[in-house]
Amino acid sequence: MKQLPWFQALHPLNLNHLLTFMAVAEVRSFRTAAGLVHLSQSALSVQVKQLEDALGVAVLHRTTRSVTLTREGERLYAVIKPLVNEVAQVASELKGEAALQRGVVRVAVLPSLASTLLPQVIRGFNALHPGIDIRMQDVDSRRALELVRDGEVDISLMSRNMRLLDMAFEPLFQDDFLAVVPAAGHPLSARSRVRARDLAAFPLLLNPRGVDLREALERIFEADGIQVQPTQELTGTHALVSLVGLGLGVSVQPRISLYGLDLSRCRLLDFLPRSSREIGVVTLRHRSASPAIAAFRGFMASRATELGLLLQKVVA
Repeated sequence: MKQLPWFQALHPLNLNHLLTFMAVAEVRSFRTAAGLVHLSQSALSVQVKQLEDALGVAVLHRTTRSVTLTREGERLYAVIKPLVNEVAQVASELKGEAALQRGVVRVAVLPSLASTLLPQVIRGFNALHPGIDIRMQDVDSRRALELVRDGEVDISLMSRNMRLLDMAFEPLFQDDFLAVVPAAGHPLSARSRVRARDLAAFPLLLNPRGVDLREALERIFEADGIQVQPTQELTGTHALVSLVGLGLGVSVQPRISLYGLDLSRCRLLDFLPRSSREIGVVTLRHRSASPAIAAFRGFMASRATELGLLLQKVVA
């Protein structure tokens, strides 16, 4: 069986005895130290004696007038003082995190969410917990899952997909798909809703394969008996919308991806059958969450309905 050398060496020692010794070493007085650590002078003397018995050496010189450190006591004090100070600092920080006074939450997020709803979530959360730092990384869904799995981020805000596997997914809201067509002079611009077969009659402008949205749209088009053959494949929604506005084709995009874009030369139509992607929080199963992470997840869950309604209002 594997041994723990540090445990074997320290097991006879008592933390309270070490802290008592530190108090005496700093103030060089049994009476003063006893008051500082809330012990009677006799109880403090007993603890120091028990420490010396455990170590097998004297750590203090005692006289009726003074207390000084032995050479062994000087060595012990020099080592444990910085350690105790560091432990005290960490303990204070952890208590602050438990009280949500401080902490860090690392979030991987899809670019469409990083530039739209997440900043509003962070602003609301920081109003409640200004000491907690939310750090974002905007990445695609594949990279987001890698970051969560490798422990480089704590959570990911993204759409549900087939690659979650060992991940936990907490749903927040539905992000529905909209058809995007030119606003003027296009055969579909006067309509309020379209199906996949309607769009297939025109040049399709879509995201490339490997993007979750593309995979979802291919399934919808195939269910309508249509094989997707886009004329342009671009990662950025802004570029796709610009091409649609110039009359170069039509597209289908999640509502949230259209947030904040110039849609003045486009029409947004309901896409039938009504389809959406589920946006939620992804975490690694069985990984304990810090108080800050748990609070941020809880805050997002409490605002889920509000975020969904906001999305409907800002992209109509």
